[in-house]
Amino acid sequence: MMRTYAILVNTCDNYEDCWEPFFQLFSKYWENCKADIFLNTEFKDYSFKELNIKALKVSNHNKTNVSGKRNTWSECLKWALQAIDSEIILYLQEDYFLKAPVKNEIVEGFVELMQTNPEMACIHLTDQAVMADGASNFEHLDKVRYHQRYRVSCQAALWRKSELLNLIREYEDAWEFEEFGSMRSAIQRHDYYVVNENYVKLNHFEIIPYIFTGIVQGKWFEDVVPLFEKHKITMDYNVRGFLKNAPQKALKKRVEYRLKKIPKIFRNLIELRKLKREIE
Repeated sequence: MMRTYAILVNTCDNYEDCWEPFFQLFSKYWENCKADIFLNTEFKDYSFKELNIKALKVSNHNKTNVSGKRNTWSECLKWALQAIDSEIILYLQEDYFLKAPVKNEIVEGFVELMQTNPEMACIHLTDQAVMADGASNFEHLDKVRYHQRYRVSCQAALWRKSELLNLIREYEDAWEFEEFGSMRSAIQRHDYYVVNENYVKLNHFEIIPYIFTGIVQGKWFEDVVPLFEKHKITMDYNVRGFLKNAPQKALKKRVEYRLKKIPKIFRNLIELRKLKREIE
């Protein structure tokens, strides 16, 4: 029997150290979750005794990259979505560590709302993701502003699978997917919603209370320490180190990053022009 929605925990094998604390907290704070759970691994398997988790191992099943390089973030996301039957996907990432009980009834209510309103492409479930652009006809939801840098955000949200697949370009990394995908989304003008800021507020009332985010630039965000200690989760923080102690990137690397981004920007501009012509 197909579930009404699925939870996709997006990850890669390099973040394997997050999986155990993520699901330990998930099992504690989302006890009544009825959705199927998918972990978007590349090659590795994973299980947690109290949860029915399917590790997707997408790179193992889709060996299309003959160059020997790792598959891109977007390739892995696309393959994960194609492996899931549900049309409505709750998108999470492996370092979104839950810190309080999830409001499961609210999540399920929004899922039902998307089921009965097929024009709804996305509902952002946090006030930390996107900017609103006025009220909507749906209780507790505002329309999402079209033109903003991260209209497409990888924070916790309910997505229509077809919308995510529509936005994905296999050559993009996560940041490009958010930035360039937001531009594509603004042109297409599909209906995105976000919880009203008077309804959901960080550290006061959250539908899915989690740390934003547990790992930044490959380093541990310090807020995970008291959370892990509270739940007796052991972690060797020396392996990654902490964000506050991370050295600043060398000027040469920053320049190289910007130079490599130039052709990607031009490729995106060409696609945006093409997309506009197709819509007009």
